[in-house]
Amino acid sequence: MPLMKLTTGRIYFRLEGEPGLPVLALLHPIGADHSLWDQVVPLLLPTHQVLRPDLRGHGGSDTEPGDRSLDQFVGDVIDLCGALGISSLHLCGISLGGFVAASVAKRRPELVRSLTLCSTAVKLLPPPGGWDGRAAAVRAQGMAFLADGMVQRMVSPGHRQEAAVGTLRTVFVRTDPEGYAGACAVLGEADLSQIAPGVAAATLIVTGEQDALVPADAGKALLSHLAQAEHVSLPCGHFPPIEVPAAFARELLRWTGQRTGVGDC
Repeated sequence: MPLMKLTTGRIYFRLEGEPGLPVLALLHPIGADHSLWDQVVPLLLPTHQVLRPDLRGHGGSDTEPGDRSLDQFVGDVIDLCGALGISSLHLCGISLGGFVAASVAKRRPELVRSLTLCSTAVKLLPPPGGWDGRAAAVRAQGMAFLADGMVQRMVSPGHRQEAAVGTLRTVFVRTDPEGYAGACAVLGEADLSQIAPGVAAATLIVTGEQDALVPADAGKALLSHLAQAEHVSLPCGHFPPIEVPAAFARELLRWTGQRTGVGDC
């Protein structure tokens, strides 16, 4: 199992593709893991090495008690890249992963060749009861009671019965409640209006036309905070890599290809 031992704990990751190709790192949302990208990765491998870490407290990565900070997630990604000898990459994140990706781009501008923020708003709307309430609930009750509501809220009606959504639900239920609760603290405080102005990388903003959490208008609102940015909307809910993997990969390859000369399709 590919685990990298960092000073802050062990991080599970997958690095796939031909060495020497441009690296594209994919950061998942809260309550998910590297498998969220399974349908997209085969479409990216002809032109990229693909790095998929499990964020701290998720999947196969270590979990420790207590709230997380955005800086901890950012440090994990930067340290993992350093340990793997990656000095330049394209970076894409969804929701929580988007906040982490933008923060990496701000902290290490020389590392990030391009940035893609998917289903990421200036601030995410809190769930009923707020992020603190959500954290307390999963610590007390576990993850399963939230799973059906997550699918109903995040996945558009035409895709809810697909196998990939079943996998998404299973991973969500198996997520360590402490890891999920710790990440809730990050989402409660994360504010891209404080991060994005420091991002120099050209940024693609992707939203789903049927995403109730981050609608297209929320994606467009990000444009004014970024120096170089473009917005596209896809016919899906909160998880484009699951609902419309081919369309999402096409936009991602177009964006990274414009900055490396490969992968544009």
